[in-house]
Amino acid sequence: MSKSERGTVYNRIFNIEEWKEVNQENKNIMEDFLEEYTQRKMKKSTIDQYKNDLRIVLIYIKRKLGNKCIFDLGKKDFRRFSIWLSEELKLSNARSNRLMSAVRSLLTYCEDDDDYDYDNNVAKKVKGLPKEPVRTNEDDFFLTFEQVMKLRQELINRGKLQYAVLLMVMFDSGGRRNEVSQIVKHGLLDGNKTNIVVGKRGKTFPLVYLNDTRELIAEYLKQRGEDDIDSLWIIGSGENKKPAGYDVLYDRVVYMSKVLSEIEGKDIQFFPHSLRHSRAECLLQGEDLRILDEEGKPKKFKLEEVQLFLHHSDPKTTQGYAKDHSEEMINNMFNFA
Repeated sequence: MSKSERGTVYNRIFNIEEWKEVNQENKNIMEDFLEEYTQRKMKKSTIDQYKNDLRIVLIYIKRKLGNKCIFDLGKKDFRRFSIWLSEELKLSNARSNRLMSAVRSLLTYCEDDDDYDYDNNVAKKVKGLPKEPVRTNEDDFFLTFEQVMKLRQELINRGKLQYAVLLMVMFDSGGRRNEVSQIVKHGLLDGNKTNIVVGKRGKTFPLVYLNDTRELIAEYLKQRGEDDIDSLWIIGSGENKKPAGYDVLYDRVVYMSKVLSEIEGKDIQFFPHSLRHSRAECLLQGEDLRILDEEGKPKKFKLEEVQLFLHHSDPKTTQGYAKDHSEEMINNMFNFA
């Protein structure tokens, strides 16, 4: 579909009078999302694309779904939206998938942002249309345990000890960026838990990390030297040191994705929330070679254990963080190749 055709799709859906009637909460969520992407220094053309696509989404919700808050929609609602795009609007599969991808990106942002009480991105469970698949930056990318450890070593080799600590603390703990940003350096070498942090819905808990990560923290703090800054995360050096803000952690994870791309020789884009998803998958599948069961094999954790670890209220939320292995399980049941 050409650029002019894409514009035609938007123009035949959007009108300013109907937009005024769209749920104001949905519009506020969209604006927050676009502001976040603007802060990420994304191209204006990309921001405009998301804006137009999400306007179509919100107008559909107004027309077909009673103008509900987007957080209240279920998997069936998003599936019907996908069908509406392809059957009624006659969009190509690629264009339909791009609109669905915009929804997933918006809801992934809301999952990660502590301002929103939202933890279950059901739009991710609606499969894209066949052929012409579209994958964007925000589609979930699961790092394997091998990739995490490979990236850790490369960051160490580059002298980026603080970055390596950030990677491993986020991965080990499965912590959200806001939770990880609250870690202070004092007491970190005394055990395997951080200070108490405040998570979503005001929940309070420490974040956990494994022994090799604690050793890495010790190396980093030794390299950092003495200072009166409580935060584990800093920018600058010498007398110019100061605490690193919440947004700095995002930029550092994006840097890590570029390093991994160099290592693997292909474009890999992951973000802070990708590490949380990766941790859930790693624990459920027993892929962390540092955590062994009684037989000396990598330990598989139960869903309810990972739910507790990630501080989820609903196991369905935890399940949604992991990959869908249903086809693989059915194949194993009947020994299909």
